[in-house]
Amino acid sequence: MNIGSRFLSLLLLPLVFQSPQDRLKQHYEAAEAQARAGNFAGAETEYTAILAEGYRAVGRIYSTQQKHKQAIAAVEAAALYQPASDETLSDLAITYFEAGLFDKALQPLNQAIAVNPQNPSAHSMLGKTYFALREYEKAAAELKVALEFGSNDFDTSFTLAIAYLQQRQFTDARRVFDWMLLHLGDQPELHVVIGRAFRVAGRLPEAIDEFKKAIALNPTLARVHDNLALAYLMNEGASRLVDAEREFKTELVSNPDEFFANYYLGIVYIFQRKWELAIAFLKNASRVQADNPDPYFQLGQAYQELEKHDQAIEALKKAIALNPDLAHNKFQVTTAHYRLAQSLLKVGQVEAGQKELRLASELKAEAFKMAQTSGTGPSTMGTSQLPEQEDKLPATGSVESTTTPSNVPDEKAIRELESAEAYYAKLLAATHSSIGLLRADRGDFRAAAEQFRLAANWNPQQQDLDYNLGLAYFRSESYKDAVPPLETEVKTHPQNIRARWLLGLSYFKTSDYSKASELLADVIASGSTNVDLYYALASSLIKLENTELAGQTIQRMAKVTGDSPELHVLLGQQYYAQGDNARAVEELSAAVALNGRTRQAHYYAGLVYLKMKRFDEATREFEAELGLNSNDLEAKYQLAHTLLIRQELARGVQKMREVVKAEPGFADARYELGKALLEQAVVQEAVDNLEIAAKLDPQNPLVHYELGRAYIAAGRREEGRRQNEMFNQLRKTAPSRKDH
Repeated sequence: MNIGSRFLSLLLLPLVFQSPQDRLKQHYEAAEAQARAGNFAGAETEYTAILAEGYRAVGRIYSTQQKHKQAIAAVEAAALYQPASDETLSDLAITYFEAGLFDKALQPLNQAIAVNPQNPSAHSMLGKTYFALREYEKAAAELKVALEFGSNDFDTSFTLAIAYLQQRQFTDARRVFDWMLLHLGDQPELHVVIGRAFRVAGRLPEAIDEFKKAIALNPTLARVHDNLALAYLMNEGASRLVDAEREFKTELVSNPDEFFANYYLGIVYIFQRKWELAIAFLKNASRVQADNPDPYFQLGQAYQELEKHDQAIEALKKAIALNPDLAHNKFQVTTAHYRLAQSLLKVGQVEAGQKELRLASELKAEAFKMAQTSGTGPSTMGTSQLPEQEDKLPATGSVESTTTPSNVPDEKAIRELESAEAYYAKLLAATHSSIGLLRADRGDFRAAAEQFRLAANWNPQQQDLDYNLGLAYFRSESYKDAVPPLETEVKTHPQNIRARWLLGLSYFKTSDYSKASELLADVIASGSTNVDLYYALASSLIKLENTELAGQTIQRMAKVTGDSPELHVLLGQQYYAQGDNARAVEELSAAVALNGRTRQAHYYAGLVYLKMKRFDEATREFEAELGLNSNDLEAKYQLAHTLLIRQELARGVQKMREVVKAEPGFADARYELGKALLEQAVVQEAVDNLEIAAKLDPQNPLVHYELGRAYIAAGRREEGRRQNEMFNQLRKTAPSRKDH
């Protein structure tokens, strides 16, 4: 196999002085030292550590890119390589959490705590997960433990306070908030998020105090004035309209495009019946958030009050288009249709107006049912005016994330993420390849193939990867899997003779004799002494009935390689193909005499005896072949077929079932199994197998004959009749086809 770990060395070289690449380089150097000392298991352990680091890193990159499915797959792989790492287990839980899979996050977090009971991060994340699952008592317990073990971040303490608020434990919540102000700093942003938490929890006086403290620290802080205004309105309603108006206007001085200040100021003017002013600010709000139905709904009401029904119709239709069902706001949807109906009737559109009235009535009934099911009453005008994101307790996040919209990565950040992703993809591919080579050195080709396959997932262009993958599959006798990577290698590097011959051998092993003979044709002139190459070429030519060239190949093989068991197997095949059964048996016996473990000798002897109707000897030969290679599907099929001929139905059916399980698309096996099951009166299974056989080999008249019999046995006489007609038609066009 090609390339050791030199590519991995080059990959790590530019990053010698960077972290966490420092750790990766240390693991790489340790792996190389272990490999030089002949300790391949130790080398693999070091490479596995690189994989764990790499998969964790790429998982974080995918999470940042919001590619949650890929992130989960990556960090799950990291956890497989480092199952006892509390950091890796915590990363896995965070990845599940970010994807919204809160239940799945619990197990790795509990495992992480079992590994390190005093890990504050794991306790904190477990608390946040319980919070997301609305198990607030458990959340509070874990978050409290996290703080006791030294966690002093905003997320942990703030989520703990919110968990207390959810349980109406206001004193405990206040104590946590005070701790945050003491340890995180008396910041205006912190007062805002505490105020919002109190406001949503219904503790409005405390909320007002917090917003005022924030204003005292920074009067121009974004959204602080509109938060105070909302608290005024929610606490004392219409009596504080003037104060709320003042705060909203103050907000707009610093932030003229602030959506909520414009929107709620419009609401204030609606309550004050100052329709023109309301329209002006609601228009501003709709310009800032053009896809938000709320400003359009309120505009519709204002236009109606001014008897501007054409504008009202336009605004209400926009609100309905942006909020077509009851999911966003039940009250708003039903009322929008009702108000639209009123304006349509006012402008003389009677039919359209009546249609909207009916729709409003239907939606109102549906909304009432939904309210009964959820145990909540119908929405009120006040709550309908409060956007959903303003009516929920904040859970976790930074101070900034609760006061400003989350930032989308800029172009520079996106390029950096893409660059990091490309680096780690090459790193993972190179490391998997290094492990694959170690496994191949130890003769574990199946495991080597799996490592090369994983490498190809990350970097399919890696040097020599297709060849190594194809060779590993071939050496593990997974010949069908070997074909695609070897085809790619030969197409990419046509000068690679070894790859071409290996592909030819793979074609031979998968019974594609035409392609095998084409790719191996130059073996004769090459001077190669590889017996397997001559054998595959000669055998393929015999299968293709090219007896002259097959004979030349056998002669050349005898001259180059000398006497060998494989030479006698080929001669046996040749005589079998020519109908000389006696000489075929003689040559195959000679092969076994030279080496009793020669593959295919017993198989072809079995075919000869089967042709001679010496079924006992055929059975013994096929069994002997399977004793040497239990995965030889053709030998197993011929054994099953011979057993069925001998009327050993139970054993024959069992073996044939094994064949179709291993190769579901084996048409002849499906046919033989179906026919045998029909003899046993296992009708439905017989039908199933014969139907598949008919799809796989539709021109075989015998399949249709047996399928017709099976249908009739199943009581499906009309289908049976049609199959018999097909049998008769095909028999006329294919008279030479014989039964098995």
